[in-house]
Amino acid sequence: MRLSKRIYALADSVVKGHTAADIGTDHGYVPMLLIRYGISPRVIMSDISEGSLAKARETFRQCGLMDKVRDEDFRTGDGLETIGAGEVDEIIIGGLGGHTIAGILDADIEKSRSFRRLILQPRKHSGALRYWLYVNGWDILTDTLAGEGKFACEIITAVPSGDKSKDPPYPEDDIRWKYPPSLAEADPVLAANRIGWKAGSIREQIANLQKSGSGNEKIADLNRELEYLSSLLSQTESRNKTLENTF
Repeated sequence: MRLSKRIYALADSVVKGHTAADIGTDHGYVPMLLIRYGISPRVIMSDISEGSLAKARETFRQCGLMDKVRDEDFRTGDGLETIGAGEVDEIIIGGLGGHTIAGILDADIEKSRSFRRLILQPRKHSGALRYWLYVNGWDILTDTLAGEGKFACEIITAVPSGDKSKDPPYPEDDIRWKYPPSLAEADPVLAANRIGWKAGSIREQIANLQKSGSGNEKIADLNRELEYLSSLLSQTESRNKTLENTF
């Protein structure tokens, strides 16, 4: 069974000894790693259909781990409906869009706050998810990147703060939600590729606007974003050189 770095990174994000629930578990690969390597004493696998859960059961059968889980650890339902408040230490939600993940958490926000940690891997709209977490009283502990094919997948670990709501430091559409300063501390190669791609896209937008002879205000906004990304990219490249010299 060959698994992606994204799957391993999700499993590695769980604190050893903590129980967990994997929402939208599909093949159950992350729970399988948590059980196989003794990271979690118990993992609940939840998905919207029995067909999806059948894939998770098959993964555990193939790996000879069915004796390590109980039948009640496989649950059918939507979002967090299948999990009791505080039933596990950590909630894992991966492979969905940022708006969808935020919607799952927002459906019962008090229940969402009852868990010690959230491990979230948005496929898109990560900026919207970070914004939602911040204004609804979560602190982001770590922002990492993990490769999966040609993609650099974001993994966000968050914990409830002492405040149930917080005023955001900048608007929801600010580029720093999508490309936070902490990105410079992620895998330097993945971060550089991710930041560099966005910087290139912004340069193209600026060039097109300049050709049309309009959108001066938009160009100014894009130049500010480009300046921020260039600074972030410089930090990432500097860190990469430091790591290369170290090894």
